Amino acid sequence: MDWLRHSGALVSAAVGLPLAATALLLRPGWGRGVTQRLGRVPRSEVPGLWVHAASVGEVRAGAGLVEELLARGFPVYGSSSTATGRDEIRRSWPGTPASLVPIDHPWCVAAALRRVAPRALVLVETELWPCLIAAASRSGIPVVVVSGRVSDRSFPRYRWLRRALGPTFARIDAIGARSAEDARRFGVLGVDAAKVFVTGDLKLDPQRDPPQPAPDLARALAETPYFVAASTHAGEERAVMGAFKRLDRGGAAMPALVMAPRHTGRVAGVARQLRSEGLRVHRRSQGIPARVAPGEVLLLDTLGELPALFAAARVAFVGGTLVPVGGHNVLEPVQAGCPVIFGPHVQNVRRAVELLEESGAGLRVLDAEALAVAVEEAMRDPEAARRRAARGRAQLEEHRGSVERSLALLEKTLASGRGE
Repeated sequence: MDWLRHSGALVSAAVGLPLAATALLLRPGWGRGVTQRLGRVPRSEVPGLWVHAASVGEVRAGAGLVEELLARGFPVYGSSSTATGRDEIRRSWPGTPASLVPIDHPWCVAAALRRVAPRALVLVETELWPCLIAAASRSGIPVVVVSGRVSDRSFPRYRWLRRALGPTFARIDAIGARSAEDARRFGVLGVDAAKVFVTGDLKLDPQRDPPQPAPDLARALAETPYFVAASTHAGEERAVMGAFKRLDRGGAAMPALVMAPRHTGRVAGVARQLRSEGLRVHRRSQGIPARVAPGEVLLLDTLGELPALFAAARVAFVGGTLVPVGGHNVLEPVQAGCPVIFGPHVQNVRRAVELLEESGAGLRVLDAEALAVAVEEAMRDPEAARRRAARGRAQLEEHRGSVERSLALLEKTLASGRGE
């Protein structure tokens, strides 16, 4: 069947190259990292584990696992689907070579696999790349999914594509599912039950050592209470601004605002929007003052610095929840001791939201007005907010262990004979 596979690769390349060339003309920024996309990734000197995480959130979720793998003597090679994810690998997986994941085309993935030559391919959450998985399987490289999930949004689509995805699922050696429900969904999709294990959600595993902010950031915010708006999307910044401006007339101690849009390409537009509302804005990448004063906005347009700022924040709002995105990492603030607010669109982080609502560390609001009220209450009574966060943090400790269970699954798969 090699002739059929290569013929298909040739046809897809012939069709895809003109489309790719047109895309590069229209969006020149897509050309950055194109050689890695084509499979020319850094060579690994020692065969190790290729750990792939889609973007920044998945990279951070996998950090504890990678730390333990390195501690146990497993060399790690990291990849991400986005440039920001690749940069986060370099920051949070120290010493790990990193690249963009190759285009899911037989020639590109074959070239990348030759250069990395991994003992195993480890996919964080559910990154289904059929050509990459197929090429790894043909080469005797075991494929393992950790913290695997099948979201509400993707489940109907996967069921519709079940026949087409069947060969891909069959080539996966083991799946560590986040929950029993995720495990059930993998079964519905046709995955052999003997390959599926409930290992837990890597994002629920509490951080061992919360990061510290850069010295200039720590100094700038040391004397000013502040709240954080994290991973915001279009439509959410206006809601956050409304909540922030309400504090000035609500009698609560006026804080500063730290805002971190989800996509850094939107930062310039967000800065203009904030300034049009009469707010003084400091962009992190352009230098910050010795002190960010109450009523001012620090616009965080750098990578990797947000987690360190949660520890001293009075309260945090996590975006992708007031607009129908599905939510981002609502646990990160609470793990740092900060209460969190989120909107109604939380289908991507449902289990985390359930835990936070049970403990009182997380508060769901339905709209911009309710967000303003919640922020004002947290600023008025910071001690009560901190107590709620402490209860949430204690509850998360009960879920520690997903890293160890994922490690055990990886070691068991390697010991089975493939990848040795």
